[in-house]
Amino acid sequence: MKVLMALEHHFVRGPDSRVYGEGPASYALWSRRLEIFDEVMVLARVRPVDAPRGNMTRADGPNVSFFDLPDYHGPRGYLRALPALRRRTREAVEACDTSILRLPGLVSRLAWGELRRLRRPYAVEVVGDPWDALGPSTWPSPLRPIFRLIATQNQKQICAGAAAIHYLTQQALQRRYPPAPNAYVAAYSDALLGAAFAPPDILAARTARIAARATDAGRTAFRVGFIGSLAQMYKGPDVLLRAGQGCLRSGMNLELRFAGSGVQLEAMQALAHEVGMGDRAVFLGHLPFGDAVRDFVDSLDLFVMPSRAEGLPGAMLEAMARGCPCLGSRVGGIPELLAEEDLLPIGDSKTLARKIIQVAGDPDRLDRMSARNLERAREFRPEALQKARREFYQSVRQKTEEATGK
Repeated sequence: MKVLMALEHHFVRGPDSRVYGEGPASYALWSRRLEIFDEVMVLARVRPVDAPRGNMTRADGPNVSFFDLPDYHGPRGYLRALPALRRRTREAVEACDTSILRLPGLVSRLAWGELRRLRRPYAVEVVGDPWDALGPSTWPSPLRPIFRLIATQNQKQICAGAAAIHYLTQQALQRRYPPAPNAYVAAYSDALLGAAFAPPDILAARTARIAARATDAGRTAFRVGFIGSLAQMYKGPDVLLRAGQGCLRSGMNLELRFAGSGVQLEAMQALAHEVGMGDRAVFLGHLPFGDAVRDFVDSLDLFVMPSRAEGLPGAMLEAMARGCPCLGSRVGGIPELLAEEDLLPIGDSKTLARKIIQVAGDPDRLDRMSARNLERAREFRPEALQKARREFYQSVRQKTEEATGK
């Protein structure tokens, strides 16, 4: 049985005809479906290039192929490419036996339209919330409220018609996007944490660094880190920069490090200078998934995710698996990961500044945060999630066989 995976990621196809991508969306992620399905076809935007960038990894491979869509960007690009998108999506849906739609996303919305036309069953993976992602301060467009309502309503409709649903969160996404009464429902993370857990020497180094803060008296800069896309503002990098301004005004010795790229990078660099963080904020650009991300997290005293929207953030799970203390917004699945004292109001830079100052001055609290995060991350080990993942894919196959008689 061939399964179609519809998603919003961007990929490139090199001159060798192979497909490459950034981050965790690699062959290892898609090949998991081969536990149950014979073939996987990924429906996504793919751009031809002369050579993939050095930080990209192979995304296709044995029994995992890509069905290329035009690599549009933004609403205008989507509308210009819509005829080709519809045609290509129709061809992809018809070429597969069953489909799993990754939400939110316009590609999955197109695939859903074709599946309804053909009256085929489908499954969904709910990884984010468009209501939060298109909330205030996320996108400077007068059309934002309209797109927010439409995207949220579409996601509710798609979830209500799915035969099986996988939610990244235990409760948060389920409340806003409930399943049909007869749907198979699973809740588990798809984070790739196999090699992410900190070895004893890294944990010992962090413990020693935290202990040294008790006698440091602020001479060493307290390093706060952020990982996230700068394509839009829903990850809240502006909130962290403004919080950094508050920390500096209090006399704190602070350094901010941002890992991520996107069209908002220059705007965030300009904001850093505007709030007096020009020489205290370092923008590292995109980091390759794997060792580069782990080394970055290991260099931090505190990881902060001041997001306006989230599913269950993989970057935070990576940081927790390294024993890194974390603060995060009370949004999406973050409250399912962090203790109450480590949660932040959405978009509140003043509260974030106070929290950073508090934890930086309390080595015992940093030590508790580190131990608590590591223990929580252990619940997301691959072996703990494999059974739930396999049962979800098995349910998708079974419901497809029952509906089609194949």
